[in-house]
Amino acid sequence: MLGVVLQFTKPVNLHMISFIFSIKPWIRKTIGFIYLLNIAWLSLSPSYNLPVIHIPYIDKVVHMCMYLGLAFLAGWIYDIGHHRVRFAYYLLAGVFMYGALMEILQRTMHNGREFDFKDMLANLFGAIIGLLIYKYLDRMQTAKG
Repeated sequence: MLGVVLQFTKPVNLHMISFIFSIKPWIRKTIGFIYLLNIAWLSLSPSYNLPVIHIPYIDKVVHMCMYLGLAFLAGWIYDIGHHRVRFAYYLLAGVFMYGALMEILQRTMHNGREFDFKDMLANLFGAIIGLLIYKYLDRMQTAKG
């Protein structure tokens, strides 16, 4: 039974990957820009507007997920699969600096938020995972080619 399910889902997943990689560059850039704006809004809005969730380290998990998505989108927008590895490092540095900027702005805006080095580490960890996921999917797409 499990073998039948796996055989059925594999072509669907490859089809979805092909679809993702076939999206036009201007649409990719628009999605990425909207995502950047959402991160800025979520990072810089006053903390009293946010619900209180009593789960340990949920803030770090949220940071990791947001920057995983941002790094994946950055890799997708700039199609890093067709560039040298060094470009991926520049992209990672750019995503990290964006996260650092959000943390610095949180401190300077006095909106109830604080600079947190652990948030920056969570951002970096998420960004690394996001780029690795992009590279993996790009390799699957290229192998399918």
